Amino acid sequence: MVKTASIVILTFNREEVINKTVKAMLELEYDENAFEVIVINDESKDNTKKILEKFKDKKLTVIHNKKEKGPCEARNQGINSAKNDFIIIMDDDCIPEKNWLKQMISGFDSDKVGMVSGYSLHGGTSTAFSRKALEKAGLYDKEYFYYREDTDLVFRIMDAGFQIKQVNAKYLHDHKMEKPKNIIEFLKHSWKRIQNHKNDVLLYKKNPERTKKFLDVKFGFLINPLNDFKAATGLWHKGGKMNLSSPRGIVFMENKSLLHSIIILFGGIFYVIAVKSIRFYASLKFRKFLI
Repeated sequence: MVKTASIVILTFNREEVINKTVKAMLELEYDENAFEVIVINDESKDNTKKILEKFKDKKLTVIHNKKEKGPCEARNQGINSAKNDFIIIMDDDCIPEKNWLKQMISGFDSDKVGMVSGYSLHGGTSTAFSRKALEKAGLYDKEYFYYREDTDLVFRIMDAGFQIKQVNAKYLHDHKMEKPKNIIEFLKHSWKRIQNHKNDVLLYKKNPERTKKFLDVKFGFLINPLNDFKAATGLWHKGGKMNLSSPRGIVFMENKSLLHSIIILFGGIFYVIAVKSIRFYASLKFRKFLI
């Protein structure tokens, strides 16, 4: 019997890519009566709504929010609208290959499996949940709003007794639109990414033991500075080259000369100082010390 799936896509101001994403979802090689696509348009200000309204397919449901809810609440909205047994969260700039859904669902080969991901064992885009696991563990925690909320949910699913699994489900993550076009955009983008790390503290407060291992926390309060440095310099994954970059795959500056190396080195050091400062601020807010 074919397992039924609901694909939930949250979108906000993605007129450049949302057409490709939805089109690819509707053309997946899967029994068309066994899956649905739910798009939550979270009060986009661009032409996203007009683009979505052009699609006419029984497998597609589009919900236009009149007021922006944010990632956690909007994704919960999509999950609550889902009709099927397995629910997959996908980013609006991720274009799946034809057999992506088959590969995702193949990971649920036992009732003990509560989460399957084509991205990471700690959640994120291309992550699927069984309805049973969500009913037992709950949905996304709105206190996070954005960042680390996916890892928090995975931890709760594990705490509820379910297994998690990673599968080889391929898709293209189109980061082109997110790459800053000038120094001002780069600074804004970097500041936003740095601010997100306040949720490291919230994750640690709510899931201390699992977060200690996940973030490599030393002495009960210090995230390994080397890991922070690697996150900003492209060295966080095996075989990564030293570039000024983001873990999301956006390269801001390639290392092509000695001058580039020096700039990247100091950029990484500045990032370490900045994220630890944000975490210190968040420690005061959440009353859990972590830097």
